[in-house]
Amino acid sequence: MEMNKCIIIGGGTFNHISCHLSLAAPAFGATARQLAQIMREYADEFDTTLMLTKMAYQHSSLVTNDDVADYVESILDDPLVKIIVMNAAICDFEIDSPSDEGRLSSQKDYPVVLKGIKGKILATIKARRPDIIVCGFKTTHGATHDQQAKKGVASMNSNNLNLVLANDVATRENILISDSGRNYMDDRYALLVRMMRFAVCRVKPDVAD
Repeated sequence: MEMNKCIIIGGGTFNHISCHLSLAAPAFGATARQLAQIMREYADEFDTTLMLTKMAYQHSSLVTNDDVADYVESILDDPLVKIIVMNAAICDFEIDSPSDEGRLSSQKDYPVVLKGIKGKILATIKARRPDIIVCGFKTTHGATHDQQAKKGVASMNSNNLNLVLANDVATRENILISDSGRNYMDDRYALLVRMMRFAVCRVKPDVAD
């Protein structure tokens, strides 16, 4: 019997500047691994795949933003994919190489312009597959509770997400935000469990938070 699938994506990505230099969004897959373990413990009726970037798993072929985007695009063709959890840290800035040199010299200073990347990988999922439950994360730094919640809601709306776990790296406060309009506060692990249980329930018809 074929099983519904949950895809959990973790790790960080690189944007290359020159042959030996890149910008990076550092993330090493600890939370993604935890999420996969939660799914295997609490929802063994799902076929759970943990896909880590090369930053988190040396044998991975996912290095850049484009690699992650291509992977997400490929799994949307599978009708059994019902949950996607984007825990990957996407490097959403880029820099043009400041020199024609094949390799930049550390003995020089180079003027650079940091450019934000506006395209969002998550926002494309629902356009093709409105049936998929999409979970994301929003990180803040030193935000008040209200600011943190508002940024989580903004991320949910702009990326068309069902669930967002907003975490603040300074206050250590965690808020699980649902598209049902309800917010939940607890320790991080408890909210990770709640998020995955909610996602599983959403796949089943007529089940709400």
